[in-house]
Amino acid sequence: MSKLLLCLRLSFLLTSALLPQVTARCADCYCGTSWPDANSQCHKPCPGDDDAECEDLGEGFTCHGFTVCEAGEPTAAPTQFGASTAEGDNNFCGKNWVHAMLTCNRPCPNTNECNADPITGLERPVCDFVTLIPGLTNCIEEEDITTCFAATNCDQPLEQLVSQMMTTLIGPDGQMTDEDSAIYEGTIFDYIETVAADLGIGLGDVATTGQSNVGRRELEYRYSSRELKGWHRSIVINNITQRMLPSGSSALDVSLVVTGDYRPPPFLDLDVIAEDSINRQGAKVVSTLRERGERAGREFFSRVEGIEAVAATDLTARPTRSPTGKPTPAPTGPPTAIPSSEPSSAPSSEPSSEPSRSLDQYIMTGSQQDLQLGGKTTSSYGFVFNIRTKPDAGVVLMTGFDFYTETTDDVTFELWTRTGSYVNHKGTFEGWDLIGSGTIKGRGIGRYTAIPPEMFTQVSIPGGGGDKGTRAFYLTLTTINLVYKLGTGGFAPDTKYHHDSPDIEIWEGEGVLFYPFPDPAQAYFYRSPRQYLGAIYYDILPCKPFSTYGPVMELPCPNVPTGSPTLPMPTKSPETEPPTLTPTTAAPATGSPVTPAPMSPTESPTIEPTSSRSPTYEPTTPA
Repeated sequence: MSKLLLCLRLSFLLTSALLPQVTARCADCYCGTSWPDANSQCHKPCPGDDDAECEDLGEGFTCHGFTVCEAGEPTAAPTQFGASTAEGDNNFCGKNWVHAMLTCNRPCPNTNECNADPITGLERPVCDFVTLIPGLTNCIEEEDITTCFAATNCDQPLEQLVSQMMTTLIGPDGQMTDEDSAIYEGTIFDYIETVAADLGIGLGDVATTGQSNVGRRELEYRYSSRELKGWHRSIVINNITQRMLPSGSSALDVSLVVTGDYRPPPFLDLDVIAEDSINRQGAKVVSTLRERGERAGREFFSRVEGIEAVAATDLTARPTRSPTGKPTPAPTGPPTAIPSSEPSSAPSSEPSSEPSRSLDQYIMTGSQQDLQLGGKTTSSYGFVFNIRTKPDAGVVLMTGFDFYTETTDDVTFELWTRTGSYVNHKGTFEGWDLIGSGTIKGRGIGRYTAIPPEMFTQVSIPGGGGDKGTRAFYLTLTTINLVYKLGTGGFAPDTKYHHDSPDIEIWEGEGVLFYPFPDPAQAYFYRSPRQYLGAIYYDILPCKPFSTYGPVMELPCPNVPTGSPTLPMPTKSPETEPPTLTPTTAAPATGSPVTPAPMSPTESPTIEPTSSRSPTYEPTTPA
């Protein structure tokens, strides 16, 4: 009996997950002729997210989500995305509102400047070889005609949006080819772009970054337990055919990266917009994929039965990259031999031509307007750039970094460096050294955030400039809170410097839209040229003394001779004792001779001779 109940329970969960769900109540969906109109006027709620709920308001009213009307209060000033009929400082010309917002090329404060002659101010007729007035050359081509649009926010910085999505195609048991991926990316782009444009976002790109097949067991687990997180609510989305999964059912997870640009306010979440664009129109997305696949002669999408999307941040926390330990505050190896910093024993013979500069120098980039997030500032995950020494400068020692973030929350940072340029070395940490990392509290708008000395390892840049005098730096956060500045239009990155001192130059680099260090083949993750916003601290005299022994072009410091000999001065004469008047060694004591004197000879022998024995016949001495 218990097994039967368990089977019934599992069947109920699976069936309820697979059947189409009634659209969840949408608390922030309101009727309007456009999203700005619905967001500002809050004409009527449409909790079913159905255009039919707005028909009684008249022609042109549709249902729009993500409004501020959930709180029951319209915005203080209505935002008009349509053609401008009133004077304003934020009126700009464009093919459409998004084009005007992104380019901000030609202002139209009086609303009539877009197609006018820039000299006379008169409206130019459209060039037409049939109706062209004889002799009239001051005309405008039809493709160059633009309209004046209001509320472009061109006085605000252009923000870069990045969304990492996981989309799941129900049905396929294989993976997409390049041709299939192109169809898939184009379809997803079209559906997201429609919603994004209504919200004032210029969609940049939709790119596939990975594919992974999913088996039946994983699908059952997902559909029985997972909820897709919404912006202001949790919703359950499912749009596959009304039947149980077949025994061989499978699916394909497709990782996508969606990028776009806009000028806040209002501040929007591309994760939510991309997710909602797909999930709310899932059946239409599947139908479009099948239709486009069939036209292209591709069979892959004929097996697609459903689709859903969820932001990657809702799937799992981003794993840390090994190693996770913090770098030591100082090098762990033995210190190099550096001369002492004591002054010379005597002043130099000639005064210097100009007063000496302080050894500790710094460069601050950015203006007061930049620090108020005005001008041309933007933000993302990271920034990569080069610092070069001047051709006539010696080696400098980088002693500190400040960066700019608008948040006052904790931010986790990493600072990497390598000798030489970063160009051709993006997307991999091979050859890079981690010289700083940790979590610190951002100081917010108007103030730079300093990397604490205990989290930073000092590095040097060789003197002389050029390739040898170049060092690359890559500063990245784990969140999209690093603020930097747009560079000089029309120039490639690392072709000009934007701030310098008598010693170093800070060159334009690239904004990095992903963490930790995306593959440069995915060009949409890099924006250029960009300018570093912060402060750079350095020491111009890491080897001391300097003036006495000439410039030092690279570290470690050379061995510098000491000011005086380290051994005592030699004496004028040998330091020996003077001779004594008499020998200091005593005469040897010989005593009496040890050999007795010979005795006087006697006149006759003193001993009588012995008599010999009788001779024997044989020797008596043994042989």
